[in-house]
Amino acid sequence: MHLDILFVGLNPAKGSSRNRHYFSVNQAFWNQLFNAGLIIKNVDKSIADTVVFGGNKINFNNWNFGITDLVQEVAESDSRKIKPTLYDCERLKSNILKYKPKTVVLLHGTVLKKFIKYLGHEVPMSNSGNLGKLILEVDTIFLTLHSLMGTRSPVRTR
Repeated sequence: MHLDILFVGLNPAKGSSRNRHYFSVNQAFWNQLFNAGLIIKNVDKSIADTVVFGGNKINFNNWNFGITDLVQEVAESDSRKIKPTLYDCERLKSNILKYKPKTVVLLHGTVLKKFIKYLGHEVPMSNSGNLGKLILEVDTIFLTLHSLMGTRSPVRTR
């Protein structure tokens, strides 16, 4: 599948894991996608991942979005307890090479630090911004956002 944006979280939260839906405990992520213009209709958290990641009808320009976690095996709401491994970073890089998303959005400071170091790059001072092309084998642009705050203008990939 062609992905325009791949969102990368740290790990599944306990409540989301229990509900079997990404970001289903809190409406904030979905509101931020809407406020940023990445989805054209606000959608309820209980079904939002199915609508946004399972199709593209409400996504900006009918873009295809994907989501994954750096650490997939641990459901935990306290991010301080999550310790990404070399294997986690290798799996994420492998998936990026396989799916070649136009843009990867790193959604958590720990994801940024661990994955950027794994790729051999210096970790930026800011937890928000355009990191550029970090993997030579793909044209993927990397962004890091503490959260998708703000503007109604959509994120541009190129």
